[in-house]
Amino acid sequence: MTTQPRTEKGQQTQAKLLATALECFAKDGYKASSMRAIAAKAGVSLSHAYYYFKSKEDIVAQLLLNLRREQYEQCSGMLNEGNTLEANIRAVLDSGVEALARYHDFGPAFLRLMLSRDMGNDEIWRIELELWEKVVAGSRPLPPMGIRRDLPKFLLLVSRQIFSAWAFDQSPQQRRSRLLMKNMAPVAAKFAVLCRLPVVRSLFEDVLALMDPGPAELAEAAESTPAQLRRPKAS
Repeated sequence: MTTQPRTEKGQQTQAKLLATALECFAKDGYKASSMRAIAAKAGVSLSHAYYYFKSKEDIVAQLLLNLRREQYEQCSGMLNEGNTLEANIRAVLDSGVEALARYHDFGPAFLRLMLSRDMGNDEIWRIELELWEKVVAGSRPLPPMGIRRDLPKFLLLVSRQIFSAWAFDQSPQQRRSRLLMKNMAPVAAKFAVLCRLPVVRSLFEDVLALMDPGPAELAEAAESTPAQLRRPKAS
């Protein structure tokens, strides 16, 4: 878990370590970059570096948290009341991929964090959920009352499934997963409208239950992630 600095100097040191780590990852690769090398290049002691980041995984977690905050700020002014649900969904997905595009190589590491029970993931989840709540609350017409409370969580989970595809997408500029995002927005919006029908609303609840794993399933998924996060060969 990353230690959040309380002073301006501490914030500057943490930011310097993060920027230096990204430089090392870009030049030498994630696996070859050690905390010792990152600290030395940043000009701080190793113990000082470990005070701010317990591991390289913590550095990646802080990066993803920063990117989600960046996305939240960018989207807040775009999700104006009166947009259709489809338009709001598209805005969030588009801003997300734009924020993350520079760090596609970190996709598997980001995904591993999202599958974990780490405190960093809790904060990232909170930001994402607040963003999807804005999507639903600002949409006009409002989604059916029967699913309105759970729809933000449903959209968050769907977006994370799409993120999984993006993380391993080896097509030029992740064209395949971007197309998936583009097509998902109208489908999700139409599904929400159809949830006015009791039978479809029941299906919505069943799908949400399948997508939202309990603590035991989440822990099992996180433990098995390292063996699964092997980048596929480009087709």
